[in-house]
Amino acid sequence: MVKSSVRNFIALGIIFTGVFFLTSGLFKNYVNKELASEAAVFQYLLKEEGVVFEANRVIDYLDLLPVRLDIIVIDAEAKKPVYVEISDDAFVFSNSKALTKLIKNVDLEKNLYATVENKRVLIGRFTNGDKPYIYALIRDVSDINLYLSWLIITFVMMSFLAVIWNYYNTNNIVDTLLMGLNEITNSANDIKGKNLSKRIEITSTNDSIGNLIFTLNSMLDRVENSFIRISEFTDNVSHELKTPIMSIKSMIEVELSSERTVEEYQEDLGKVLDEVNWLNNIIQKLLIFTKNPESLEEHFRPVKIEKMILELCEFMDILTLEKEITLNCQLEDSEIEVLGEESLLRDIFLNIISNSIKYNKDGGEINITSFILEDKIGIRISDTGIGIKDKNLKKITERFFREDKVRTTKKSGSGLGLSIVSHLVEVHRGTLEIESTEGAGSVFTVYLPKV
Repeated sequence: MVKSSVRNFIALGIIFTGVFFLTSGLFKNYVNKELASEAAVFQYLLKEEGVVFEANRVIDYLDLLPVRLDIIVIDAEAKKPVYVEISDDAFVFSNSKALTKLIKNVDLEKNLYATVENKRVLIGRFTNGDKPYIYALIRDVSDINLYLSWLIITFVMMSFLAVIWNYYNTNNIVDTLLMGLNEITNSANDIKGKNLSKRIEITSTNDSIGNLIFTLNSMLDRVENSFIRISEFTDNVSHELKTPIMSIKSMIEVELSSERTVEEYQEDLGKVLDEVNWLNNIIQKLLIFTKNPESLEEHFRPVKIEKMILELCEFMDILTLEKEITLNCQLEDSEIEVLGEESLLRDIFLNIISNSIKYNKDGGEINITSFILEDKIGIRISDTGIGIKDKNLKKITERFFREDKVRTTKKSGSGLGLSIVSHLVEVHRGTLEIESTEGAGSVFTVYLPKV
């Protein structure tokens, strides 16, 4: 705090010094211009009016000068004063040597300016007829010096007050910061693993403390979201993996309970392998939800979305043969790009098209079209399948949600496909719209921002 006060005092000193010299220079220039103007009038009167000097005699013509000044006129040849009008004789007497030196150094072509005590002096030369003269115009500047003195006094007082204010204000800021930090510490100690939803209240009026609390709360939001994802992943795994694990355990116990033929072992081990593959598929899908969206965005690149879907349609076309489904991919190989991770974008449309094939009718159709809506591209996938019940439309993207037996069969799906689609669309800052009529088909529309 002391160092801060000293630094501020030095800074004020530097600023004042600059202001002081600037002000002094401005006043000096003003007085010089005033003297030069009066000197020009003085020379004009002497030359044009033909004034004749008589020692110590007041010449009425000189009353025409704009400002009343002290005047000394010296015969340059005789080195004697020919006209003197001085309001302060003591000044001339006490500074005669200085004035004499200035008079000797005066230039024929250029006026000489100098400051002597509280006077500003202009020394110049002129000729009256053929006779050379030297004149001195003297202006009292004690009023200006008084002003500058008051300026110094004012600065000293303001500096003293500024140091006191700075010391008090610094103490006040430190106290406020310490109080704010104590509040943050106490609140942070109250936040445990079981109440991560609690946040630090912003009670401080200090902007720095408020920004710190806002940053900490934002960090707690991210931590809480991470814990939620981990907790959901654990719940999902325990929910979905319990049945196949128990099934594998039961089959192994049966195998160990009695001797079997090689063919029986092979058949049962094939069933175990199916269950293991099923488990692996679910785990891979669940891992998608554990990834931090911000870390995924680091790998986003421009992707030509229509070109990617056209390639996907060629790959998916073979899956339509069993039900004789017609896959109409009515897209153009355009240059429209979206920002994203291509493998994740493929997963979005792979899941939707797979569902449209799986739940379609024999001989049905799937139509894929695109359109532009303001700054987004829309990809619409419609099918002629069995549709979704109205009551289930809002639940269809929930994890592990499955419709009744009309729509699903054993091992027909994990209940994660559309929840993955919804999650990945959200990661890509897009939106998913689902429309469906039971028995007539469904329409899935994905909106993604264009690059």
